[in-house]
Amino acid sequence: MRRAALPIALLIGIYLDSILFCRLNISGIRPDALLAVVVSAGVLLGSVKGGLLGVGIGLFMDVLFGKCVGLSAIAYMVAGAAGGMFYQKFYADNVIVPAGVAAVSALLKEHIMMLAVRLSGGTFSYAEMVGAYVLPSMLLTVALTMPVHVILKRALARQVRTEHRAGRA
Repeated sequence: MRRAALPIALLIGIYLDSILFCRLNISGIRPDALLAVVVSAGVLLGSVKGGLLGVGIGLFMDVLFGKCVGLSAIAYMVAGAAGGMFYQKFYADNVIVPAGVAAVSALLKEHIMMLAVRLSGGTFSYAEMVGAYVLPSMLLTVALTMPVHVILKRALARQVRTEHRAGRA
């Protein structure tokens, strides 16, 4: 069951992002469950694994749901690698660290998406978009990251301890 924790978390994140949050959103605002999983995995497993997980899940989501393949992959890769910067740090056990990384990653991801829309000819008010969508979406993602990190930390505890011991040897 321990080995299946991360794939199960990713499947739940895909379900939440693609089905549940699409139906429950308020004014188009919804959290990014996959970003929460990728950031938490980065903090718990390291930059390389977090970045690879981010690229993989980002490409998967781009192929299935995106209009431009690679944008989400870049954003999720950066999020996983940024979370991994706090791997095996004594303060990384606190939920504030992954929540902060998720906040910065959500802002970066949404700015990447806004830039893609602008480059493809879309027009929008930057200030209005940030105030009406980006910041509320970021706050919801941060709120979702906290319980996701606690659950993944418990589920991956044995794997994290084993890798930590192997790193010392």
